Amino acid sequence: MMWRSLLFVPILNNRLVEGAATRGADAVVLDLEAAIPQDRKDEARAALSGAVSGLEASGADIAVRVNPLHSGGVNDIAMAIDAGVDLIVLPHATSTAAKQAADLAGATPLILLIESPRGVIDALAIAEAASTIVGLGLGVEDYSTEMGAPPTPELLVPAAFQVIQAARAARIEPLVIPDTIAHYTDFVRFEAAALKARALGASGSFAIHPGQVVVLNNVFMPSDDEFREAQNIIAVAEKARKNGASVATLNNKMIDAPIVAQARAVLARRLRYSGQPSSSN
Repeated sequence: MMWRSLLFVPILNNRLVEGAATRGADAVVLDLEAAIPQDRKDEARAALSGAVSGLEASGADIAVRVNPLHSGGVNDIAMAIDAGVDLIVLPHATSTAAKQAADLAGATPLILLIESPRGVIDALAIAEAASTIVGLGLGVEDYSTEMGAPPTPELLVPAAFQVIQAARAARIEPLVIPDTIAHYTDFVRFEAAALKARALGASGSFAIHPGQVVVLNNVFMPSDDEFREAQNIIAVAEKARKNGASVATLNNKMIDAPIVAQARAVLARRLRYSGQPSSSN
């Protein structure tokens, strides 16, 4: 499972829910948590089944961001499973909460949001808390608040890297950008953060605006040049293998097993998002 963009949608905003299917996000995240006032939580839960049904033909994965387990999340997970969602997004994740959520969710995959300094420190244990965990994100606004500092790249790059590294170590998707996403029309700043995230090893991130989805899809999609280079690497490596060699060269660059693995990952990602097959794979 992989995603470039996951778009949060307030479940009680019918216009946004209905339009989410056309926004191009790899996953639509129906939000029962941050976007819903406390006195409307039951109303939001009641709307869940209909919202999921309305998005089933979109082609995107359908996720639900539930409330923390101690404040309604247990019921949220049960209702999300009954509604037939593809993913559950758990906020304020700890290793204990992740294990409990995994038990409640059964086979339904989980994406965990780390939103505290302690969570960043414990990121690997959280990522490895259950076998159904498929992604790890960083709630930059809550994390920054607990750090007592604004959500700037200076603060967030170290935390983002730690979360990304933990996700990679656990072989799950790192869904992080090291900057605020609240300035939802500053696409230049958002693109810079997404490019930094990709350079740090992230594979995608969350969005709160359709324009951010466009940025994420572009940044985390292998370019034509990257695609062609990956094809050439695999072709050269395969030729070397047939000649009994374990290492090849291409444009004065050594091509060994890690380089080939990276190239295959590029091809897999390109195929996942564009449907364009590789003639060298």
